[in-house]
Amino acid sequence: MFMNFWYAAEESENITNEPAKVHMLGQDFVLFRDTGGKVHCLSNLCVHRGASLAHGKVKGDNIECPYHGWQFKGKDGVCTKIPSLGPDAKIPSRAKVDSYPTEERYGLVFAFLGDLPESERPPIIDIPEWDQDGWRFTLMRYTWEANYQRALENSLDPAHTEFVHPAMGYQGDRDDYKVPDLEVTASEWGVGTMTIFQSPDLPHEKMKGIKGEGQMEAGTTMCGISQAVTKLHFSPVAWAHQYTFTTPVDEHHTARFFLQGRNFRTDPEMDAPVNERNLIVADQDKVVIERLEPFHTPESSTEEVLVKSDLVITRFRELLADWEARGWKIDSDSVDQFREHKAHSVPSPARRTVKSWAINAVPTCVPKQTTRVAAE
Repeated sequence: MFMNFWYAAEESENITNEPAKVHMLGQDFVLFRDTGGKVHCLSNLCVHRGASLAHGKVKGDNIECPYHGWQFKGKDGVCTKIPSLGPDAKIPSRAKVDSYPTEERYGLVFAFLGDLPESERPPIIDIPEWDQDGWRFTLMRYTWEANYQRALENSLDPAHTEFVHPAMGYQGDRDDYKVPDLEVTASEWGVGTMTIFQSPDLPHEKMKGIKGEGQMEAGTTMCGISQAVTKLHFSPVAWAHQYTFTTPVDEHHTARFFLQGRNFRTDPEMDAPVNERNLIVADQDKVVIERLEPFHTPESSTEEVLVKSDLVITRFRELLADWEARGWKIDSDSVDQFREHKAHSVPSPARRTVKSWAINAVPTCVPKQTTRVAAE
């Protein structure tokens, strides 16, 4: 799992002035709204005796620990009150918890889990259709018992649809099936492709007629490690753009917020059939991904046989290797080894300038020398 990216933490409507506990990147966080409606995200661990802040109370703009009443500001995580010391006591400088930048977009709360300064952070993906007339969006969420990288690479894989998704009209029995040569686009924070497929009509009764037998343009582009857009152009005028926000709960569970925009059949009555079909498609992926072995993506591409249709995945892995080299990959094995004896926290931006923290930052991986193999 990687720090220094924006992650979808929760739906905006679920965050109130009551604290909410969210598990991300193998750590616990507390989210709440202050008196001005601003959402704050803090490390959930009280630095006094290790209590869960999410089980405390929101007091104005602060979160209060349920164990001894210590209060921490949502804005910066600094302790402002230690009742046992009296009203005028000096607060120890180490009495602070990590506080993370947050933004609300598209009905979701995003938290930046890392210590990069604002000017160096990757962006939250832009959804240009969000405010455009003629588009309607639906949201659904689900969790897979799968590693996040396996889930992400499935999204980028143009070759699996023919065999995994009968809900999209595919049967996996065409003798002339072939993935066209891929043109991969790359940027500082992402990689992706758009491909022309020969595709059947949609089998769902309420979705029929959107396209017939013929060409369909489709592809997925990553933005950072947690965001992706899949564009499905069923015809020159019927489009669905799917924005998937992937948040690793831990190394073995992956949460996904699936936001789909469509510019066809935009009446609200179609929301339920659209989400029903999307969930069926997601479940078809889930069945395959949760059975992959090994559970984690192999460390070396020599342990797999990759071909031309895997090109976008190999490019994505190169980005992962670069982010690991920057020291952003969390050493989950070390965290888990000492979890019952030692607490950790994802480092927040304040750690770049403020010293002396009670809780150690999560350890990060030392980049390994790996052998890269080109797709055959």
